[in-house]
Amino acid sequence: MKYFWLIALLGLSTGVLLSPVFLIVPLFSVLFFFKGVPIKIYTMCVIIGFLIALPKVGSKKVELVGLVVSKKSNYVIVTNAKIYTTNHWKSLNHQVKIVTKDLNLGEQIYAYGVISSSFSYPHYVLEPTFCAGLTQAVKGFSQILTMLQKMKEQSKEFIQNTLGDLGKIINGLLFSEGEFDRSESIQLRQSGLAHLFAVSGLHVGVIYALSDIVVSFFTYRFFLRRIISCLIALLFAFSTGPTASAFRAAIMLIMWNFFKIVDYPIESFNVLGFVGTINLLIEPYSILSPSFLMSYSATGAILVVQEKIKKSNFLIKNFVVSTAAFIGVAPFLSIFSSLNLLTIAISYPATLLATPIIWIGFLSNILKIINLDKIAQILLLGATPFVYLLKKIVEFSSIFPNLSLGLTGYILFSVLALLLLWHLGHKP
Repeated sequence: MKYFWLIALLGLSTGVLLSPVFLIVPLFSVLFFFKGVPIKIYTMCVIIGFLIALPKVGSKKVELVGLVVSKKSNYVIVTNAKIYTTNHWKSLNHQVKIVTKDLNLGEQIYAYGVISSSFSYPHYVLEPTFCAGLTQAVKGFSQILTMLQKMKEQSKEFIQNTLGDLGKIINGLLFSEGEFDRSESIQLRQSGLAHLFAVSGLHVGVIYALSDIVVSFFTYRFFLRRIISCLIALLFAFSTGPTASAFRAAIMLIMWNFFKIVDYPIESFNVLGFVGTINLLIEPYSILSPSFLMSYSATGAILVVQEKIKKSNFLIKNFVVSTAAFIGVAPFLSIFSSLNLLTIAISYPATLLATPIIWIGFLSNILKIINLDKIAQILLLGATPFVYLLKKIVEFSSIFPNLSLGLTGYILFSVLALLLLWHLGHKP
């Protein structure tokens, strides 16, 4: 079936979203009586999505262990979480938000406190009365994640020490962790360019392209070049936690290259659906994450237009892709944030500036890892003009008014996205 995995993704998403309404989901069994394999697959995936989203623990005091993969100002997000209940350890299969400032990235943690669940992402929240973490206790794949987090923290410090305040911009572009103050964060959000400072498919793609260029200096073998480039992109994605958008981009790159290597024809939307299905099976409630929603929506919008612009020149291609991505994320920006209508025009030049900055930041980290600190510092200093120009673009764009359209904007831009699909021949 041409769109099997896309149908599966839509079905799982529906099941997770309907999971709080227990009586509605069994009604989907009626759809099994309809003719057509796609309807039956969709129905089955709705039921699966409902089952994997069911709560596994109620509100109570628990002991919890896990790995910290993301840290914000007043909480951390823990994966591989297990809780101690009824005399044994039980896996949650959901990420947990722990409200504390005392834990750090890459630590294997123990916490004791009250856990509660809600229809949101992360699904579980723990208010600890005690918590502690150790990096020495990390083993297996978690140890790789810890090493990546440690390297990231060292790189951030190196960039900040080299460039001062301008280092915030490189750290924001490369790691989504620019540590901007309140006024800078507000300015960035109002500029309509905040998406550039949240690691997503764009960033993973930029790192992949750079890796492919660098590796090509050492080998022309297509197979080896693509494997190494995909591995670097995957490790970069994992250093983000991984976020839903970075994970989506890395896995799509790996699948795309695999099918290219074996010379097997693929359907772009089916690849997107497959990756999304994996994403939801790993963490069902990621469907409620703005990062997940905007990443898959923007990618879907780009896939819609890509066939129509294959023969266009470089400038037109990039402008159309930027516009399509904006249309894809606009419904969710209307709900979760606000819209700066200058974004469509300003995103393209801002992305052109962000690309060499990300490249330079990433290369400087590689140089630092192999103890070429001086060359890394010189390279970072060479990025100063690009960073300064991007900073000025953000300041200029933030002057323009933002629109907070809420549900009205969500409906309007959703209709626009559907019209885009219909006009280009991909009926929703």
